[in-house]
Amino acid sequence: MPSRTARRVACAAALLLLGMSVALAQPAGNAEQQSLLKIIREGIEVPTYFILVGSVVTIALVIEHFLVVRAASISPIPQVKQTRQQIEARHFRECSEQLKESRTFFARVMTAALQHTRHGFEAMHEAALEKSGELSGRMYRKAEYLNIIGNLGPLLGLLGTVWGMIEAFGSLGAGGGQAGAGDLAGGISKALVNTLLGLALAIVGIGFFGICRNRIESLTVAGTVDALDLLEYFRPAAAATPRPAASAAKPAPTAKTPAEG
Repeated sequence: MPSRTARRVACAAALLLLGMSVALAQPAGNAEQQSLLKIIREGIEVPTYFILVGSVVTIALVIEHFLVVRAASISPIPQVKQTRQQIEARHFRECSEQLKESRTFFARVMTAALQHTRHGFEAMHEAALEKSGELSGRMYRKAEYLNIIGNLGPLLGLLGTVWGMIEAFGSLGAGGGQAGAGDLAGGISKALVNTLLGLALAIVGIGFFGICRNRIESLTVAGTVDALDLLEYFRPAAAATPRPAASAAKPAPTAKTPAEG
């Protein structure tokens, strides 16, 4: 089931869509807002479609992140407790089989470590760290797309703005300079629509990239710590140093001679 954070994100997205639908359905009496929406519609150029595609991809990546990267799929507390109990009871075969059937981050790290049991504790510890780094890297690479799209947003907006300004000044030149300042200003304002949309995409993409990166780091570190903590049960005990015998510590008492008595 989705976590509480995922439900909050879904509710926020629903409220955002509801607010946009209400804004678009307002009557024509609000001339200022209607003119803004009209400018946005008329300012759509070819780069605007790429910005819209990037926005859809960004929303999909954010929703997918909050549904997949959560405590229940990284290091669930019941699974950690059950694994600890099985290791303490020395039910290693049953523990290994149950972990192989699970797809959580913790289970996959522990499975990689238990496969090197015959090689000793150091090999198990190293295998767990390598698997943790591999799985964490996959999550980071998926979240990196938010950073890429966020950085491309302003560039696409600038491209659309330059595109629109070229068309505006081209129309002014084709009319022999007869177009007034109002027409030129209207063309420039439409061209700036792409800059607005590109900046909005950048704010959302880069902002959620930072949030997703911090969530991945905190959750994967916690899952790795849980796995390494259980691997301590496999650490070989230090050899006990032999204590010196009591006879060696104290000199043997000498028998008294008759003369001494």
